[in-house]
Amino acid sequence: MRSLKFFICLLALALGMGACNSDEEQTTPLASVEVTTGISLDVGLTSAVLQGTVSGSAKSYTEVGICYSQENSSGMNYIPATDIEHYSGNSSFSVAVNGLIPDANYTYCAYAKDTQGNIINAEEQKSFRTCSPAELLEYNRMQWVALRDATLCWDLSECEIYSEVKTEHFQMTFGMVWSLNKNDVIPSNNQFSGNTRTINFNQGSTATLKLTYLSPSTRYYYATFVNMNGALYVSSPGDLTTLPESVNPGTAPSGVVAVDLGLPSGVLWANMNVGAEKEEDPGLFFAWGETEGYLQDGSDDHRFDWATYKWCKGSRSSQTKYCTNSSYGTYDNKVNIDLTDDAAYINWGENWRMPTNEEMKELVEMTDNRWTTQNGVEGYVFISHTNGKSIFLPAAGCRVSESNYEHGTDCYYWAGTLDEESPYAAHYLRFYVGKVFLASLFRYYGMNVRPVRR
Repeated sequence: MRSLKFFICLLALALGMGACNSDEEQTTPLASVEVTTGISLDVGLTSAVLQGTVSGSAKSYTEVGICYSQENSSGMNYIPATDIEHYSGNSSFSVAVNGLIPDANYTYCAYAKDTQGNIINAEEQKSFRTCSPAELLEYNRMQWVALRDATLCWDLSECEIYSEVKTEHFQMTFGMVWSLNKNDVIPSNNQFSGNTRTINFNQGSTATLKLTYLSPSTRYYYATFVNMNGALYVSSPGDLTTLPESVNPGTAPSGVVAVDLGLPSGVLWANMNVGAEKEEDPGLFFAWGETEGYLQDGSDDHRFDWATYKWCKGSRSSQTKYCTNSSYGTYDNKVNIDLTDDAAYINWGENWRMPTNEEMKELVEMTDNRWTTQNGVEGYVFISHTNGKSIFLPAAGCRVSESNYEHGTDCYYWAGTLDEESPYAAHYLRFYVGKVFLASLFRYYGMNVRPVRR
């Protein structure tokens, strides 16, 4: 009897130990693994790179990755990271996710899977939103407004999602709508009541759209739009006012040539300054936003200072036009110079105008340029990278008060763009021996103007 009891105890002990071994075998290897959700990177229209971190022995799991879903949708998509063999200890990984919907919210988290197919998700879920095609609408501006026409310029060269647009070959249409009535440029059921015109980017990332048969002295409302796979995105309405018939611009001298430097924007640069008769002539000096020019030598007795400047009341803090900060005058948020105040257009007419700051930057960056002497005149030459054509800008200095400064050693050329942070100043191009750069300076300074056109 005692032997039977001893046998029963041994049997119970053995079963108990077996039960313990069974529990250990059933313990999930992932119990020693921790996954953490990382950040989202390179989020585009339809793609994103999502990151995670895994810690624990590489023998504890066979797969790590990212699971994600569109907001308010059921089910998760599991995308494994590649080459899990190299994970050990604390390791980060990333997964490229494609085929997403533009302008949509998504949630995601990191996960790990063991040899038995068990999955553990990171406790923290994160979210991101894919880019909207509406971002493409931020890269256009009204560049030209005349008596009966206006030109919109679209430049997507610095738009990060445009490369994705070209790669994925989306069905996409860019365009513009305009009307005398503001409500006509606001869509109803994806339809416009105003006039519409589409634009093509056949030559790369820049394009222009010209409106014609407009009426002089008339205010028009407009908006730009992009239609992507049937979804319509529209900018906020803007407005433009055509020039009055009383504006009678002059004509360019017979020797003026529009030089094609092969620039990406397609802008053509004049071969001489406003007021010049040949390339080496300094031409006239203009305060920014004024169309009457003055001589280099100061023999006209004109003073360049705040007291004589057209667009202020005697000081830098009293600007009456082109002001982005009410601390410096009458706020109107105008940054680009109007044609009525454009020295190039008023003096030369046609499609000539002052270059923008971006166009001056393009001239500097997309040409070979150096200090030189041409027919005895010091200045800078800008030579095309693509066709060898060039323009020469003489070093005529600048006028301040009644004097001319740095004639023969420095060049000062106005851009048609206000300095938004300091609206009492405007952008200009300056260069001297061994140095060329863009900056901003008081608007009353007298500088040369080198016109451009398309």
